[in-house]
Amino acid sequence: MRLRQGLVLLVGAVIFAVVVGPEPGRFYLTPLGLGLAYLAAAAAGGRRGGYWATAIVLVAWGLAVVWVRESRPDLDTAGVYMVAVGLGVVAGLLVARRGFAVDALGLAATIVLAGLSLAFATQWDALVEARSYATAVGLVGLVNAVAGAVAMHRAGG
Repeated sequence: MRLRQGLVLLVGAVIFAVVVGPEPGRFYLTPLGLGLAYLAAAAAGGRRGGYWATAIVLVAWGLAVVWVRESRPDLDTAGVYMVAVGLGVVAGLLVARRGFAVDALGLAATIVLAGLSLAFATQWDALVEARSYATAVGLVGLVNAVAGAVAMHRAGG
């Protein structure tokens, strides 16, 4: 499972880099793009696989970002994002009740990392470049693919 999820994350990172990375005007697609990459990896692992928490929160936030960008509501953006990640947590907990491996700590950690990326975006240019996120997801995928391949080799299969 870890090998499969790692490979899906690697492919997701490449697709994300191609679709979002080269165009600064598409950076707003970053949370949704990352969320979809993690959602594909979560699905590749089945109900018991990891990444559900990360995927659900990022997709919820990403949908809010796209909605704000496209519809320009007369609402505070920070408030919209908070509602979105809150709904992501609710969705994650409901999915967990259905037997999916959604960890509450994973939900919270994803929100913390997303908040940190927003909070420090004006001070660290890498946080406003899609390539940075594509690289990070690619590294997570690579580590998982290698670890999964090593585990398979040790198990003799």
